[in-house]
Amino acid sequence: MILFGYFKCFAHVKVFGGALRHAVPVRQTKTQLKAALLGLALLGAAQAAKPPFPFLAGAPLADPLNLTQLKGTHVPLAFLTPRRAALPTGPSSALVIAQSRERPGQIAERYGVGMSALKVLRGGAEQTPSGLPLRAGQVVRVALPPTLPVSRRPSSIKTVTVAYGDTLSHLMQRSNLSERELISANLELGSLDKLAVGTRLNIPTAETGLLIRIKPGQTAADLIAAYHAAPLAVARANAIKLPTELSVGDELLLPGIYADSLHEELLARRLRAIQQAKAAVLLAQYQQFEAWKAARLAERQRRFDAYQAWLKSPERLALIAKYQRQAQYDAWTAQQAAEAAAKEAEYQAFLAQQAAEDATRTQQIKTQMLDLASSDPRPQMQAALSAEQNAPDLHLRWPLEHPRLTSRFGEEDIEFHVEQFHGGLDMVEPTGTPIYAAQAGEVTKSGEGAYGINVYTVDADLNLTIIYGHLNQTAVEIGQSVKQGDLIGYVGCTGECTGPHLHFELRLGGTPVDPLAFLP
Repeated sequence: MILFGYFKCFAHVKVFGGALRHAVPVRQTKTQLKAALLGLALLGAAQAAKPPFPFLAGAPLADPLNLTQLKGTHVPLAFLTPRRAALPTGPSSALVIAQSRERPGQIAERYGVGMSALKVLRGGAEQTPSGLPLRAGQVVRVALPPTLPVSRRPSSIKTVTVAYGDTLSHLMQRSNLSERELISANLELGSLDKLAVGTRLNIPTAETGLLIRIKPGQTAADLIAAYHAAPLAVARANAIKLPTELSVGDELLLPGIYADSLHEELLARRLRAIQQAKAAVLLAQYQQFEAWKAARLAERQRRFDAYQAWLKSPERLALIAKYQRQAQYDAWTAQQAAEAAAKEAEYQAFLAQQAAEDATRTQQIKTQMLDLASSDPRPQMQAALSAEQNAPDLHLRWPLEHPRLTSRFGEEDIEFHVEQFHGGLDMVEPTGTPIYAAQAGEVTKSGEGAYGINVYTVDADLNLTIIYGHLNQTAVEIGQSVKQGDLIGYVGCTGECTGPHLHFELRLGGTPVDPLAFLP
């Protein structure tokens, strides 16, 4: 087994170097190959040492399924990852807790070993795994091949320890290295995406190339020739004058030689991992869909069974009787609605009759007012009469919802109206009653003025100005456009006022006119 492990590791380096397909230079004979392999086996046996963690080195646990022996024990990260550089010399192993549906082949690939290096802990014994997926939580022992200590390495190769949050791309950017250059200096890199905290990586700081360790049966000169490296460049990169200065266990940097095969394999592993992750997601989604579909069918069946039971239940019979009573009630309600509709029609006819009578009376009053105005010698009345006769067709609305007139246009009902002509209508309402625009227009004044707090609106097309006086508060601003029915402000008693009321005034071409002539 030791011989196999060393041969595999040596052959791995050569293949990923991309120059040879065997573990020794092409010109070596079969006898030399056998001698080299024998030397590897003897060296591997001589380097076997007592590991610091017996349960990781292959010694079986007292109860392999009882992981309490691991409690409180510090396990080096190197034992849990496929990075050989951090492993102690001598044979060692790692305990891996399998994820759901993980296959033994995936674990072997991640650690760079064969299936024969895996043992599954079951029932207090170690068993050879099959190719079937493992259950989540199963413990697998991975036998790791031994490594040789490094005696000498190029001074341009620095070692960094992976910290939390580090990724291969971060290290490449920080070291100004390409992925190909970083992989060629770390042949035992098992993944492009998974770096365990504590892993030690080789970082070239000058020339880049293939960094390999000289194995038993090899020499630096053989490796230089096998990889067709430039001797002068190798001597300069390794700070040596002769290849004989390097011996077994030393590391050799071959500038310009790169592990393209390893790079391609790691890229293939990444692609397989991505495909496996996508397949796992699709499987989980499909299983979720199947579970949802089964639950939906079960719920449909449950509801159907409940419905069948309800069809003959006393509750359903009671509900039928209730529906019959509801039908009778609906018929009675329809009859009541028909009677109410008839009464509503009668009431609307009454309102129409009242409106017609009101219109007739309003017209009569307007006629009387015009007659009175024509006989009124005051110039304001004569000007108003002339303006009204030439006025455009106006359709105003009342500025208050329920107006109560206290002073009409030109009426001398109080001493102030005797002294000064009353050019509008006074409508009494409580303070705070909303006031609405009688006609659309643009606000030209809003605030203190001749009638306390006022709002003036102007319709330039009609040459019409409307004044809302004695307001408690305005609701519009100067320059604002209002439509008929928009809120103007609120009834108050500001300025010359005897009580809360609205002074409503119309001016056509600047001449005050009687608003009643244009209100409905």
